[in-house]
Amino acid sequence: MISSLISTSELNNRRVLFLSTYKAAVYHWHKGAIGSSYMFDVNEEGRQAFERYLLETPRETCHILMDVYEEEYKRETIPHVFGSDRQALLQRKINRLFHDTAYVSTEVKGREERGRRDDRIFLSAITNPELITPWVKLLDRHKVPLAGINSLPLFTQSLLGFFTASSDQILIVSLQSISGLRQTFFYKNEFRVSRLVQMPRFGTTSYVPHITEEVDKIMRYLNSLRLTSEDSPLEIYFLMAGELLTDLQKAFHDSHMVRYQYLDLNTLLEKSGLPRRVNTPFCDQLFVHEFLKKPPANRYATGQDRRYFSLRRMHHSMIAAGVILFASCAVWTGLNFMDALTLKQDSLAAEQKTLFYTQRYEQARSRLPQTPVEPAELKVAVEIVQTLKDHKSTPLPTVQAISNALERFPSIRLENIEWIATTNPDQAMGDDKPLSGIQPQSPITAPVAGPQYSFYHVAMFNAHLENFDGDYREGIATINEFTEILRTQNAVYDIRIIKLPIDVSSTVNLQGNTQSVATEATFSIRLVMGVGNAI
Repeated sequence: MISSLISTSELNNRRVLFLSTYKAAVYHWHKGAIGSSYMFDVNEEGRQAFERYLLETPRETCHILMDVYEEEYKRETIPHVFGSDRQALLQRKINRLFHDTAYVSTEVKGREERGRRDDRIFLSAITNPELITPWVKLLDRHKVPLAGINSLPLFTQSLLGFFTASSDQILIVSLQSISGLRQTFFYKNEFRVSRLVQMPRFGTTSYVPHITEEVDKIMRYLNSLRLTSEDSPLEIYFLMAGELLTDLQKAFHDSHMVRYQYLDLNTLLEKSGLPRRVNTPFCDQLFVHEFLKKPPANRYATGQDRRYFSLRRMHHSMIAAGVILFASCAVWTGLNFMDALTLKQDSLAAEQKTLFYTQRYEQARSRLPQTPVEPAELKVAVEIVQTLKDHKSTPLPTVQAISNALERFPSIRLENIEWIATTNPDQAMGDDKPLSGIQPQSPITAPVAGPQYSFYHVAMFNAHLENFDGDYREGIATINEFTEILRTQNAVYDIRIIKLPIDVSSTVNLQGNTQSVATEATFSIRLVMGVGNAI
């Protein structure tokens, strides 16, 4: 949605300032083709006329397309680095080569095939910024969004799709009414060099001798720089129309290393989608139409130059975001409204069903015999009885566990057992108080991460050692061993020794008489067993 809104604004409301050293022309884009145009001189009077034009026209997006002599191209290499290191190297190159202008562009064109495989970079710049600055200032003064500044020779690369070239070496020759004769050389579809020559006023003299001379010059120039290769012939394309194209066909003849191609501007305009014919040999309309049909990215304009364009893009983005948000809210509100209607209908249906069954219930209840209590109270009573039936308790599992342990210790005699059923495994009973200082040989309680139960049986039982001879150490060891055996029984949740025959805690003083022998060793144990399935 955002892209759609921005694209609509840029495609339907834009224009280009076609600028040369001597003339400037403004072309408007209208209904998918170039529309009205205005011509200005590159001097103070021409800029005043341009300012009046800006005052009388809407602030539509503007591009600048330049075809000037003061444009230089450099090919350099830098080490293959990234991020801030690459930016620092590029800035050093720019400062060394083009330190007097801010209108500089850099592109990375790949890497060297040999050596350390440095990055190949292409740098271009408008070396005379005074050609652009006055026009940019006028646009900025009137808050006209400047989308970018581009170069016609570099943009010429976009026209290679019109040709069916069979060679890697292409020279494109074109005439522009506001600038002159432009010759641009490409090797393997990559821009190499371009040359602009001023021409006499059209109609005052024949252009054929001038073009023949300039083509010969640039061919010698390319050979001197070794930009051409003998692997394939050089194809020279003349983009012109009318009698001049016919005269050029007579002036040039193909050779083994050079082939000439003559392309009629009207045919190219038709391919471009512009339904008009031209009688002059100038390519202004072809370049401008292709440029405005799909404007390229900015090449030379600075961030300060494009500030109003950035603000407009931000404005469009905010509008698009608002539209999206509004549409989303509308959809969300509609969905919620539908859900509310559905819930309302469900609520009414549930209310009707409740009323229907309530009436049926009251009718059925009125036919029942009178009872001393309400049916709800009877239901509670029945549920209580069923609960007591489901969870009735018996000490049998506890007694069986103790009996299984006593079988291995005939010297232990059981005295009494207290037993309760509860949902709390820490339920206190009797003198249930852990004896301090007791450290059995192995843990007595079940691990914390052990199983939990819904119900528990808690038993407290007292016992003594029969035929005790006074050896408390052996007696305590027997009790601890008995406790460990008891702990290993099924469903034992917790077990602890409450009382030993002698208190061995560090807070109690031990007293005795060597002349007397103890005859009894009593102890107490608290046992907790889980009932039912573990949870």
